[in-house]
Amino acid sequence: MKKITIIIWGLIILIFPLNTQADELPSLSADCLEEMKNRDVEFNKAIMKDIISGLDLNIDNQNYIEVSDKDLDAAHLIYGGKEVDENYQSLHDQFIVASRGKPTLYIKPREAYLLYKQPDNMNVSVHLKLTDLKWVVMEKDKKEGNSVPYKLLKCEKEYLKKKREYLDHQ
Repeated sequence: MKKITIIIWGLIILIFPLNTQADELPSLSADCLEEMKNRDVEFNKAIMKDIISGLDLNIDNQNYIEVSDKDLDAAHLIYGGKEVDENYQSLHDQFIVASRGKPTLYIKPREAYLLYKQPDNMNVSVHLKLTDLKWVVMEKDKKEGNSVPYKLLKCEKEYLKKKREYLDHQ
């Protein structure tokens, strides 16, 4: 009886095959991803320009080195990647903030500024000094900043539309 049931189900599946081919989830093209990356870089530059001018900071690329959170992590790994490294950790902790764009560190020997724009467009500058083992906050300055628009690209809008349609048909 068991064999007959298996044979019948096998014939049913052969006669009425299941539709196993699903539409493919849309994805972003390589060109669109590159455009997004460039747009994000320009967006972050505009935010930093607004913060530096809005807080009247004397920061330029000749005296300061611009460092992102990824740059900081890479430097930490290059120089040994110690688990307990107060110098690295004291800087890394400063990057843990809610922000528009990416927080950016401007650093020179024994002095640094972490700049970021809060979601409410408040510009923030954290002035840091290097002590014996770690970076210490000397001053934190906040001032209302300008809104910097973040525009979706045409290819992103099309992707989101196709993704919504795909998910609605699932």
